[in-house]
Amino acid sequence: MTYLRVSVAAIVLLGGIFATHCFEPKVAAAPHWPLREFPSSLGLSQSEDRPFETQVVRAVGADDYINRVYLGSTPPIELYVGYYKDQRSGERIHSPKNCLPGSGWDPVHSSLVQIGSESGVPVLVNGYLVAQGTRRSMVLYWYQSHGRIIASEYLAKFMLIADGLKSRPTDGAMVRIWTTAADGEASAQARAADFARRVYPQIEEFLPD
Repeated sequence: MTYLRVSVAAIVLLGGIFATHCFEPKVAAAPHWPLREFPSSLGLSQSEDRPFETQVVRAVGADDYINRVYLGSTPPIELYVGYYKDQRSGERIHSPKNCLPGSGWDPVHSSLVQIGSESGVPVLVNGYLVAQGTRRSMVLYWYQSHGRIIASEYLAKFMLIADGLKSRPTDGAMVRIWTTAADGEASAQARAADFARRVYPQIEEFLPD
């Protein structure tokens, strides 16, 4: 099974490299709404923007982003949205699955978390319980573009290849929600999922159709 997963990943990766280098986009992404104008209150009392340092922004490579902490009666919730207007000629979206260990957070376990339903189809995102020493945090993340919400990195790459082959815009966003799990994993996941339900329809309004 491991060999099969590695083989599939390799095929998708090679296909992505071929597609993104051999096909030029005929249609550029339409302008997106600036993320800095994303609602500062989403049922919580207030929020604070926490921009990254210059070297982090450069490493992330997003064309636009917000990193904001929403505050209220519950533990704070951090929202990051990174938007990439062209994933073929520009930077690729960085997966938290790879970035979290690099920043000192080790995955404890992962699952798919339902944050909504569209036309009777569950909207599923990645849920990660991560640890740094004795600290525990809950992380939800997904990829969003053109009305699609995708949890799987492989499926996101496949859809990028499909868009590229059809000369469609290859813009997209990665969304990450982070909150402490000091009050327990179940509470943290419920809090993050509830926040995600409010967030993803709003994000769609800021992305091109």
